[in-house]
Amino acid sequence: MITSLKKLWDLFNKRERLQIFGLLIAILAMALAQVVGVASVMPFMDLVMNPEMIEESRVLNTLYNYFNFESINRFTIFIGAAMFFVIVLSNAISTFAIWLKMKFVWKNNHRLSLRLLKQYMAKPYSYFLVNNSSDLGKNVLQEVQSLTTQYLIQLVDLITYSLVALALISFLFITDFRVTLAAIFILGGSYGLIYFFTKKKMKTAGAERLEANKYRYKTANEAFNGVKQIKVRSKEEEFINRFAVHSSEHADLRAWYDIIRRLPRYILEAVAFGGIVLLVLYLIISGQEASQVVPIVSLFAFAGYRLMPALQKIFAGVSSLTFNSAVLDRIHEDIFETGQFASKAWPKEIPEALDFKDTIKAENLSFKYPGDNKPVLNNVSFEIEHHTEIGLAGATGAGKSTLVNIILGLLKFQSGKMTVDGVKLTEDNMRNWQQNIGYVPQDIYLCDDTISSNIAFGVPEDQIDMKAVKKATKIANIDQFIEDELPKGYDTIVGERGVRVSGGQRQRLGLARALYHDPEVLVLDEATSSLDNRTQKSVMEAINNIAEVKTMVMIAHRLSTVKDCDRIYLLEDGEIIDSGTYDELVEGNYKFRKLANLSG
Repeated sequence: MITSLKKLWDLFNKRERLQIFGLLIAILAMALAQVVGVASVMPFMDLVMNPEMIEESRVLNTLYNYFNFESINRFTIFIGAAMFFVIVLSNAISTFAIWLKMKFVWKNNHRLSLRLLKQYMAKPYSYFLVNNSSDLGKNVLQEVQSLTTQYLIQLVDLITYSLVALALISFLFITDFRVTLAAIFILGGSYGLIYFFTKKKMKTAGAERLEANKYRYKTANEAFNGVKQIKVRSKEEEFINRFAVHSSEHADLRAWYDIIRRLPRYILEAVAFGGIVLLVLYLIISGQEASQVVPIVSLFAFAGYRLMPALQKIFAGVSSLTFNSAVLDRIHEDIFETGQFASKAWPKEIPEALDFKDTIKAENLSFKYPGDNKPVLNNVSFEIEHHTEIGLAGATGAGKSTLVNIILGLLKFQSGKMTVDGVKLTEDNMRNWQQNIGYVPQDIYLCDDTISSNIAFGVPEDQIDMKAVKKATKIANIDQFIEDELPKGYDTIVGERGVRVSGGQRQRLGLARALYHDPEVLVLDEATSSLDNRTQKSVMEAINNIAEVKTMVMIAHRLSTVKDCDRIYLLEDGEIIDSGTYDELVEGNYKFRKLANLSG
């Protein structure tokens, strides 16, 4: 528990830690107000049962004489009204403290979600190769909320009601030591035993719930992303059943937890009621008169009315901290992760592009993915001259995409070096280098937004340069389609993942996006592999128009797309085994010739 609380403390910034102390002061005021509210009951009940208390009580006598009351009835009404005012004030203070608590908790929910998303976005690209995107989204959107609602709120409630319970019990100790001690032993002991026997199971169930929730999100995400293939193969039932298994497990664990944290209340309410009956019998048997019994019983009954919810909140809070400790561990780990997946801060302003007017040069680059023994790239060396067209060819698994990811600055090679115009690329200037690059992947991601927003991807709508958008679409040979065939032109919504445009149009939109910022280098990762021959030819015409003014790096799925390249590097098993023009390689390398024949 102490370790978990320390982890939670780590998640707060300096300002929030100060707010916690302010919140504790408000909670303490709430606890004292609760005690004063309970304490106000006894004088009123004393006065109702025994009007002669005015003479016996110095406080009541002073008030009676100071305000010159003419009758005991009027004074009783005054004390009753005062008691009512004190209780209302007590509840108002409690309401204010709860308002502060909820504001603090939900502001932290927002800040932690934002912080976790920032941490994920600041992680290296390799992190996303080994982590499921639906799991990361779940952590940001749901698990942070679970942390705030099921851990942070419960912790604040635990502190709040512990102070309230402590204050009430202290007051009751003063009133009747033996009765209070017996009540603590019965109620506190019951809660303690229940927690002792469920603690281990609760911690395990919390970790299992986190895992079940992970697979719930994963299955739902896969079902929506693969809906076309699922419907074609009539696999709806399979995915529904797969989701049902994890959802049922998640529901069972949540239900078990909620039952355990709520069950003691109903058992102990019966115990408390029985305790009040026993208290009355004890007071009567001990020879006390009704005028003495009623005020004490009223006091303990009202105190119990306030104390029972407090004890239940304390138990629920401790149970919730135990059950949700796995969520805290996960979020703390992701935010403070060190090592190869440590988050790197990004610049607040877009850095200037690194000068590139001569040569990109790589010497003896080697790379292997985390956990793999065999390198994907081994001692790879190449040169890319300014304003030349370079092709990367090779069979599947040769290392082409990995090499492109290194050129893009997404993967960090373990050995070797890469220079741009003689300047060595490092972590310090990698973002400067990336400002030179426009990237067209094989699968173009289009968000459910306008054509212009998709082309100027990541640029706020009010800052989009429409001249740059139209220039990019013209070069990509899609301007006429947008302006003549789409009813809203550049304001047309493309649909989720671009479902309202064809494959060729989607590819040209991806090309226009890469050209929006007018990069020096254009990298195409098998950008036409999913297109038919006619559409591929159209897209390649657009690409060839760009080649005269850009440095091009192309991964070839069909070798016909790299026929016009100035140089082609042939990769096999992570090594460059040959290079030359298309004709030179066809003539001099039988492996390349075989690939050319296979690709038609």
